[in-house]
Amino acid sequence: MVNERAALDKLKKLGQLMDSKFEGPFGFRFGFDGLIGLLPIVGDFATSGISLFIIYQAAMLGCSVPTLLRMILNVMIDNFLDVFPILGNILDFVWKANNKNMILLEKHLANPTHTHRQSLFVIGSLVTLLLLFFMMTAYLSYLVIQWIFQ
Repeated sequence: MVNERAALDKLKKLGQLMDSKFEGPFGFRFGFDGLIGLLPIVGDFATSGISLFIIYQAAMLGCSVPTLLRMILNVMIDNFLDVFPILGNILDFVWKANNKNMILLEKHLANPTHTHRQSLFVIGSLVTLLLLFFMMTAYLSYLVIQWIFQ
């Protein structure tokens, strides 16, 4: 328990360092994730590596697979936002994947069953939405192809 608490405290400090260590105007908090992310390519790899380290440590602390998948989803959203020039850099300061993942880890350690179920619901909902999107895309493609050949 002592090792778990110490590991959690270190991860919280790392997550805070990356996402909310400094205070800007109007109480806006930011960390090194947004600053390092300003470096093209290298910055994104570095910040993603740190985010994945936090997820790895969460796995070592016993997080369930659905909770880990949800953490990975947070990092993937962060990386997806980086695809957009300038806007992605701005959103790096807003989407705080490491803080979100630390909250998930703390919730898991406090109540594993509830967090597991909640994460299953989020992942299941996302998969369902993606399947619906792909089915609609396939159907619309079919309609367009049918219209072209008529």
